[in-house]
Amino acid sequence: MSLDSLRKLRGQAVEALMMELGQIARSLSRSEERYRGMEIEMLEDADTYSQQAKQGMTIEAMLEWQARMHSQQAALRQAYLVIEQTTVSWQRTNNLLVEANQECKLLDRILDRRKATQCADLARQEQRATDEAASRRYLLQ
Repeated sequence: MSLDSLRKLRGQAVEALMMELGQIARSLSRSEERYRGMEIEMLEDADTYSQQAKQGMTIEAMLEWQARMHSQQAALRQAYLVIEQTTVSWQRTNNLLVEANQECKLLDRILDRRKATQCADLARQEQRATDEAASRRYLLQ
């Protein structure tokens, strides 16, 4: 596979990883917003429960509140797990992106060196041809 082909493939990989990273970041942002919303709702419900408990409530009402709060806690834990998993995915993808960028830079440097070597070889060939032509002229005179 040619160096140019490798560069193009790495460039495409970088673009794909950047797009994936963007999607993960949006997902993470939505999950964090959802988590904060759930947390606020849970705190509001806890305040409401506390106020109603002070005023007195039936056993059925208390059990309903406890079931609701347990459900909210479970949902909050689940949302937190999603945030953790998404964060790990973001870190992994970001690491892959950094590696791909480094490979692109390395391939660019190799290509630049190869071009510089080719230019130097061409310059040497031109110089040899010029020297040979000058030498022939000198011998003919």
